[in-house]
Amino acid sequence: MKKFLSYVCLTLLAVVVIDVLYGFAMGLLSGNRYVSSIDHIKEAHEDIAIIGSSRANHHYDPQLLTDSLHLTAYNYGIEGLNIFADMAVLSMLMSQTEKMPQMVILDLSESDICDVQGWNADHLSLLYPYDDVPAVDSVLADVIDPRELFFVRYSKLYRHNSNIVDYLKPKSSKGKRLENGFTPLQGKWSGEPSEPTTSYPLSSQKMDYLEQFISVCADNGVLLVLSTSPCYNRLPKERNWIKAIEKVAQQHHLLYLYHEQDAEFLAHPEWFNEPYHLNAEGADFFTRKIIPELPRPHRH
Repeated sequence: MKKFLSYVCLTLLAVVVIDVLYGFAMGLLSGNRYVSSIDHIKEAHEDIAIIGSSRANHHYDPQLLTDSLHLTAYNYGIEGLNIFADMAVLSMLMSQTEKMPQMVILDLSESDICDVQGWNADHLSLLYPYDDVPAVDSVLADVIDPRELFFVRYSKLYRHNSNIVDYLKPKSSKGKRLENGFTPLQGKWSGEPSEPTTSYPLSSQKMDYLEQFISVCADNGVLLVLSTSPCYNRLPKERNWIKAIEKVAQQHHLLYLYHEQDAEFLAHPEWFNEPYHLNAEGADFFTRKIIPELPRPHRH
């Protein structure tokens, strides 16, 4: 019996040691994944923060904002995520930096507002390695399955396991992320715009997160601009999620920049990497286009 107990104890100890060492090793590779923007928060000092999914990351060039507005900027867009991750990023910016941003540009698309299968909590494993951060843990506790949350909280191996492929990818696999967080894409689209017909119901949970996002900015005196950037699909503007954002923006007296169906961009397929993402040339045109539309924040 004693031998059996000793064996069990040694096995458990070995599992714990492997778990810790694996987590440490994966942490060393963290700079190679697309959420490296989260690591930047620890040293953030920029005046403007761009937050959102891959569309935010590929569509807004911080250097152009800096050159025109004379305000520093950083792009925190995270590939494949939505308003849940946006809330975590914003909370971290508000709580972990000595200098909060003066302005936040939040890029919103359908998956941020609607219940879109495959685009709800499905990709949040990208945030698992950061569960030690209270802002991230709070979002995960609210969104993912409690059983999964248990393993995320107590197993470093589990936190990193689903991201191992991303860790080992070269940074250039989806475009090179620049020092200001922006990832320009180089492809050129030549096809015709499609006309998707699928519509999705609004997600009350995502709408609640948008309201929380707005409240955090307001409570901290941060100027918030909502934005929907171009895509190369012909879509009716009278859609439920567009109306929902417009209503929220009106209620909170926020500027909402809607360029998803901008005719200028629909006339230039060569400005797109593929229908949902601008390439570097398109991002340049888009960023320059919205600069005159942006309000000027008051310095803290």
